[in-house]
This record gives sequence, structure tokens and C-alpha cells, in this order.
Amino acid sequence: MKWILKACIYSLFAVLPPLTQANQVTARVITPVESVVPGETLWFGLSLEIAGGWNTYWKNAGSTGLPPTLELSDGQIEIQPELLFPAAKTKPFGEDTSLLTYGYMEEVLHPFQVTVPESVSGQWSLTGEARWLVCREICIPESQVVSLSLPVVGSEREMRRTPWVQKIDAARAAVPTDFPATVNFAGAQSVWISGLTELNVKDVMPETAGETLGLVQRVESLNEGVLITFDRVLNPADFAVGSWVVGLKTDSVRIPFDPHLTVPSAKQQNLSLGLVLLMALAGGLILNLMPCVFPVLSIKALSIAGKASKERREVQRGAWLYTAGILVTMLVLASIMVGLKAGGAQIGWGFQLQTPWFVGLLVYVFVILGLWLYGWVEFGMALSGVGQDLTEGHSSRAEFFTGVLAVVVATPCTAPFMGVAMGYTLTQPWWITLIVFSALGLGLALPMLVFALLPQLASRLPRPGHWMIRLKQFLAFPILATAIWLLWVLVRQTSSDVVAFMLGGLLLLVFGLWLVKGGSRLSRALGLLAVITSLSAIPSLSQLTSTSSEQAVVEIDSEPYASSALRAHVDEGRTVFINMTADWCITCKVTEKQLLTTEAVDQLFESYGVIRMTGDWTRYDPFVTEYLNAFDRVGVPLYVVNHPAMDPIVLSQFPSFEELEKAIKARSSL
Repeated sequence: MKWILKACIYSLFAVLPPLTQANQVTARVITPVESVVPGETLWFGLSLEIAGGWNTYWKNAGSTGLPPTLELSDGQIEIQPELLFPAAKTKPFGEDTSLLTYGYMEEVLHPFQVTVPESVSGQWSLTGEARWLVCREICIPESQVVSLSLPVVGSEREMRRTPWVQKIDAARAAVPTDFPATVNFAGAQSVWISGLTELNVKDVMPETAGETLGLVQRVESLNEGVLITFDRVLNPADFAVGSWVVGLKTDSVRIPFDPHLTVPSAKQQNLSLGLVLLMALAGGLILNLMPCVFPVLSIKALSIAGKASKERREVQRGAWLYTAGILVTMLVLASIMVGLKAGGAQIGWGFQLQTPWFVGLLVYVFVILGLWLYGWVEFGMALSGVGQDLTEGHSSRAEFFTGVLAVVVATPCTAPFMGVAMGYTLTQPWWITLIVFSALGLGLALPMLVFALLPQLASRLPRPGHWMIRLKQFLAFPILATAIWLLWVLVRQTSSDVVAFMLGGLLLLVFGLWLVKGGSRLSRALGLLAVITSLSAIPSLSQLTSTSSEQAVVEIDSEPYASSALRAHVDEGRTVFINMTADWCITCKVTEKQLLTTEAVDQLFESYGVIRMTGDWTRYDPFVTEYLNAFDRVGVPLYVVNHPAMDPIVLSQFPSFEELEKAIKARSSL
């Protein structure tokens, strides 16, 4: 549509004679001096005064329109000066919001340079024609004869400046200046630009004629740059190599742009919904074996053991409530991901652990849980439903929220089959996403669900006794170890200041719990106040983030992931191994320790000249997310071997040395 409009406008502009009616734009050439010196190069300005409601166009008019032009002559030499264009504004073309134009809605001054001929004497005169397209509901090609005549003097000392010199200088200053930054696509509707700290971004305009982006919808600070979200889906293939102009609050900058590396998509092929559901079920079942879930699963096992001698109905009830807690939480996570995806965001499995305040909240939860398991605190109130005595109580909330907690702590882990199943949901309708997540939750709950279906199994568990108290106290230590690990993750996400901040908050928390144990009404009131005060500090964790904090990387000789660097290495004929990881991903850390940092892998990579690249997803990174989505993955880990002239090879979530070696050597078999 836009090309049809543009063709029509070009035709009108070329063949229509100047209209006899009054112009909507008044043009004139302004000069900075009252006289000139032969051989002098001067800045002039083409002033366009635009009538209200009308607009002229920027150097890239957008979906439709044409920029102004100027032709001059001194009677002997034809001059076509290059007009400079101050930053423009984005505007829909009429009522069609899919067509955007870039232009000016009020007076604009286009600076240009002209050199005075060496041979000129007496009077120097220029005459020419300015042409432009002016639009409102319709577009009208207009033109106007412009001229200037200035006396010639012998030296610069005889030249006198005009009041227009300041206006010309201001127009030159308004022309976008080059800014060394990186532009990358960061989602369906977003781009990330490095080096910018100005959050009041008004417009982003590509300089290449005919290209458009969209209206700026949201601007966020991210990874020492800004994440700009537009009101429409963007396609990197639509943009040529060139520059983008970013209009800021006070000025504008010109940023070189190179289309982001388009990663071949590893689409899931020949997968039926039934097979995906089985894979999700298996992945959820295997999650129970992951170190993330073990502490919570142990708590639930203690609960069942404590009820083994009681009525069968009670065992069934507890197992079903635990299952309900898991399924409800899985559906909530799936709904959030569906909603954010519909809004153009790109998130994945474990996205909540990318938020510092959520990780800080988990630290508090696990410290409280550990203290309770050891017996240091007892809860008359059901703190988040987890604080009931497992050997004696049978609170419905305790059973349900134990399932909630199981899902929360499971998100740092990715089990086999999960990656394929979760990736399948990326291209599916929302209801399929909910079904797949439900299957994943059912797999996670399956061990306890067996006790609901076969309650006679509970009678085979050891009978309650003093050993349960000791085991319960023992489980406090892996729970507290989990809190320490989460605190380390928090430090990696933010800064070292968080350590002191969190420890101070935890001290206040423990002090408050101690006061609650005091027994008196005043002591309990003061203790509750201390607990609430410590918890209220959690949202402020994000403000403690240091802008200079380094991204978490694997402790090996590895480059940070960057699409441009990956493309450069592959173009040079190098093999590149991509490791997408996160500090909170236990699965990732195990693979890195047992495989990727071993001497055998080092020798393999050295023998074949393999370059390592690491993408850190500890905090949200749009480039890592985009790379994951390109391979239909919603979370880490992801291991990819990139060969020149070959499609990328995706490894399994738990790759062996043999699998890695085969992928590295694949190129040599061609």
C-alpha cells in the first residue's frame, strides 16, 4: 500500500506544474552575513514556514511523502546543495495508523553550505527553486522561487553578521549527531539501544527511505541502555543497513544500525499434542529428583509418614491438596507467560527468578522454613500455610501451599523433555500452553498423587517416632543451604551492598521471631512489627542494583554472547559453542562443573579452534531471550554448536562428552 502511495506522489511531484493557489508553505533562504568574501564557504538556511495542520517531510518521509529539495544557480554554475535535516516527529498518515510519516508540523530550517566563487566581484547573486510536498488530509506538491544577493568585500573583517546566524547555528545543532551505540531487536515489538540513559525517548526513525518503525509505546532502562517498545511488531528483515535517529528530550542522536543476526529457528517438527503432553508429564516427574525440589519433597514425605497411622481419607486429602497447589501455581505461571507474550514480551521458564525482589523474598521464606524445621520457631499461625507442624497438624492451607512452594523452588531446574515441551507452547494458542503446563504440574505432583490413589502405600512407611524429629531437624540444613545459594544469586544479580542489606534484614526477621516466642502480648506485637519491617525492605532490592556490576559468566575462557560477534566468528570460518545459562539454574551449574569446565573439553575445543560464548540469563536479557526463542526454548540451559556453512546443532539439556564431541566434529564429516 505504501509503495503505491509513494509512486503516486512521485508522479505528481514530477509532472504537476506549480499550483496557482496560495502555498501552504512559505520558503526563503536566510543568510548569516550581510556581505561575502570570494572563496569563503558559508552556512545558509532554507526556511519553511508551514501553515497550521499541514506538514512537510524529513529526509526519510516514511510510508509516504517526499523530502524538500533546493536547486540554485549564480548564472553560470548550477548548485544543488545538500540540505541537512533536524530531528523530525512521527505522525500517522491520515486515519490509517499502519502508515507512518516523519516530518515537521511547524517552521523548520534546513541548513546547507555554499562556497562563494573565487572569481566573483561586486555583487554575488543566487536564484533558484525550492520544492516540497505538503500534506494534511491531502498532499500538494509546491514550489517557490528563492533568491539572495550579497555585496562582495575584500576581507572577513568587512563582513557583518546578521541576526539569522544564531538561528542557523541552532538548526545545525538540532541535526542528529553520530553516537556509537548498538541497536538490536529484543522481542517482537522492542529494540534495545546501548549507551542511552535518557528515558524520555520521543521518536526513533530509520534514515533509509521508505522504512518505518512505529510509535514509541514504552521506554525502560535495561543493561546500560534503553529498551524501547513500539506499538507494532517489527521484522529485522525489513530494515537495511543504515542509521537510526533517536529523538531525545533535549536533542537527537544518529546511531548506526545493522540488522540483528537472524538465527535459524529450530522449530519443533512432527510433534503431536499427545506426545508433548507425555514429555511434559515426564519432565515434571523428573523434577522431583532435582536438588531444587528435594527439600520440599522431603517435607511432604514427612507429612505423609506422620499420618501413616491415621485414616486413609486424611492421607488422600493431603495428597490431593498438594496436587491442587502445584496445578494452580502452574496455571498462574502459564497465564502470566501467555499474557506477557500477548503484550509482545519474551519470557521463559524461571522468569520470576530474574527479579531481585522475588529472589530476596525466597531467601526470607527459606530462612523461616529452616528455623521452623529445626524447631527454633513454632507457628500458631499458618505462615503462608507452610508453618504447620507436619507431624501433628493437618491444615488444608499447609498442604496446598507446600505444593505452591514446590513449583516455586522447581523453576531453577530444567528436567529432560521439559525444553521441547515448553518450547512447543511458543507457537501454540493460549489454551494449549495451559494444558502443557498442567501436564508438567501433574508430573511434579505424581509421586504424592500415588499415595492418594493407593493410600495403602502410606501404611508401609516407617511409623512415627523420635527419628522424625531428628530427620526434620536435619532437613533444616539443606533448606538453609538453599537460602545461602539464593543469597549468592541475589548478589550476582545486583551488587555486594545487597549482602549487608539482606543480612541486616534477616537479623531483624530472626529477632522479630524471637520476640514472638516471648509469650507476652507486648513482645508478640513488637516481634510482629519487626518481621513486617524486615519484609517491607524486600521491594527496595532492585534499587540496590549497581550499574557497574558485571554480568555473571562461567569461570572459563568464554566471550559474552553477542549476535554481531557470533556472526563475525562464523563468517571467519570459526566454530562457536554457545552456552545459555543463569546463576540460579542448578541444572546449568551441574553441567558446567561436570562437563564444560573439564580438561577433556578444553582439549577438544583447543584442537578444533572452538570459540566459547556464554549468554547470561541471571537477569532478564532480551538478546538471550531472543536467542532462546529462535530455538523454541523458553528457558536455560541451551547448548548450541555453530559451524560455518551448517545449520546450528542443538545439544540435549544434559549433554555427554560424546554428544559434544560428535557435534564439534560434524563439520569435518562434510
